[in-house]
Amino acid sequence: MAPQNSTQSQRTKLPRSLRLMRSLIIFFAILSVGIILIVEFVPGQSPVKSDTTTTTKAPVTTTTVPPPWSSAAKGLYSYASYQTTLTEPGTNLCVHINGVLSCGPRQLGLGVYYPVLASDSNSVPYRGSNELPLVLFAPGYYEYYWDYAPLLQSLVSAGYVVIGINFPLNDPSSPGGANENDILNQPKDMSSVISWAIGENNSPTSKLFGLMNLKDIVATGQSDGGDTALALSYNTCCTDARVAAAVIYSGAELATFPGVYFSAGQDIPLLVAQGTNDTINPQALSQQIYALAPAPKFYLSLLGEDHLSAYTEPNSYEQVVAAVTVDFIDGYVLHENASALQMTTDGNHSGISTLTSDP
Repeated sequence: MAPQNSTQSQRTKLPRSLRLMRSLIIFFAILSVGIILIVEFVPGQSPVKSDTTTTTKAPVTTTTVPPPWSSAAKGLYSYASYQTTLTEPGTNLCVHINGVLSCGPRQLGLGVYYPVLASDSNSVPYRGSNELPLVLFAPGYYEYYWDYAPLLQSLVSAGYVVIGINFPLNDPSSPGGANENDILNQPKDMSSVISWAIGENNSPTSKLFGLMNLKDIVATGQSDGGDTALALSYNTCCTDARVAAAVIYSGAELATFPGVYFSAGQDIPLLVAQGTNDTINPQALSQQIYALAPAPKFYLSLLGEDHLSAYTEPNSYEQVVAAVTVDFIDGYVLHENASALQMTTDGNHSGISTLTSDP
């Protein structure tokens, strides 16, 4: 994971219902008084990775060990990770810093996690006959992806390649300060990460070479990151057909996205998780997602839980969230019937959680 001394910034947040209304007001105010945030599209650019990206040629031989998600693989696997920077093709980002307009490439910070054999040196990934699902994770506003370390560790340990995304204007280190209105650009950012992952999967010099089944892509996110993953998966403004399923943690249908949610044909499997004591993203917002979504769909209610800690702290809620997420991906992306049935057991715990489903 990211270094433990990385900044773990928090701030007081408005209720999400008010924040959504505020986003609309700011959105139209920007139109009337002049744009502060500018995204300029420049044709002909290609993705660029930072110097921290490995160039070690990955072995192409496969092994006979069981795939990481199988019951036979329990205890065989650990995970490794690395960080890299993705410069999006054809985009520049211009922001005002101390009253001066500053422009540069639109860049995403990525954390890439992948299973390795527990007996290995944590430098060579699992490479068996079964390719692995890809899980993209979008953090909430004013958060980094590594703030969700317990959840991301649980997911990669279950046998998935996991990519956490730090968006350009979403966290405390953003140039010119975080700007929540940039959420409108974040679904495209996630699509760019999918394209980057395809390139890495096809590159013999990448640690991810041949590792992923890119028909098994899951979009996940929490809070504003959940809004982003939802738009990527189900809003006509931003839908990426390469996404096979979505997991939305404490998210909402954001009215500032210009398209329509859950139109005909947008019926990939959905899991929604929500704390009942969440004052930032009230239950009604995630319940609306579940109510309008087509089957198969699942709603995990975290009893007495708040907005964030079920996804960032190694507590009983996080354990439930991780277990149900893994069951969901294994059952509805990898089509393992036993895992789909296990969701009911893992999602219902007295005093902790209940699971509602329409499979």
